[in-house]
Amino acid sequence: MTRQLAKEAHAMTTATPARRTVTAAAVKVPTPYQRKKMIEALSADQYRLPSDTDGRSLDVMLDQRWILEYTHRGRLAGSARAAGYEGFTHFRLTAKGRLALLTPAKRAALESADQYGRLKQPIAWPTEQSLDADGFIMRLTERGQVATGQEHHPFISNLGRRVLGLAPVDETPASDVLIAAFAEWGITTAVETDEDGDTAVIYRHGPIVARFYRFIGDDDWQHSATHPAWMHDSPWYGEVAYGMDQQEICGPDEFGDVNADSAGTAEAFAEWLTSSNVKI
Repeated sequence: MTRQLAKEAHAMTTATPARRTVTAAAVKVPTPYQRKKMIEALSADQYRLPSDTDGRSLDVMLDQRWILEYTHRGRLAGSARAAGYEGFTHFRLTAKGRLALLTPAKRAALESADQYGRLKQPIAWPTEQSLDADGFIMRLTERGQVATGQEHHPFISNLGRRVLGLAPVDETPASDVLIAAFAEWGITTAVETDEDGDTAVIYRHGPIVARFYRFIGDDDWQHSATHPAWMHDSPWYGEVAYGMDQQEICGPDEFGDVNADSAGTAEAFAEWLTSSNVKI
């Protein structure tokens, strides 16, 4: 066989090495049980995992770095044991663990929240449903009340803020803050709801009827008093009927701080009640 024929024969019989296929590792997600325990940890101090979490799940969560083990003093348990520590430990959810509870769509939706917590990014209905089931959003009306019908807006909840590592906001009804401020002056008030669903803090005594609320957006006819404290984006407005007279009472323009606005409004009304031209 000539050298040229030998080369051709070798080329025909030599196997071509197969190209190795690289398969990306599947992203690990928590099981329903692990997810339940991790969401419970979101509500706990320092993101502590419930103490009754089973051992197999703890092993998985530690392996995925969704949790870390700490001593009662807050030291990482591994380094503490190396130094001779033998006491009690607990597990805390990590930032990686918190984000493991969110799909990319859920995370994008929560991170779109504006300064008042309203989600600005359009959300697919299944995503919104799932966020609501997890407790990461609230469905509220413009009045700040929990929506019972179709008309609602999704707002990030405090649990949703926790999953992103954000500070919580005050969910106390603003009306509670104002009623407490009036009580400091010995003024008794209560919340009332009219036929349109608008709420106001009401004072009634003799010929005086006073209504306090905040306007919603640019509407002069729609208002609320029971919105969450964090939604107090316009100052309290008071309309006072005294016999045939009408009086407006407004506190300071502290609409970014419901506590300061309520204190100022209550003080202004107390001064009006004690003025010489008011007979109760």
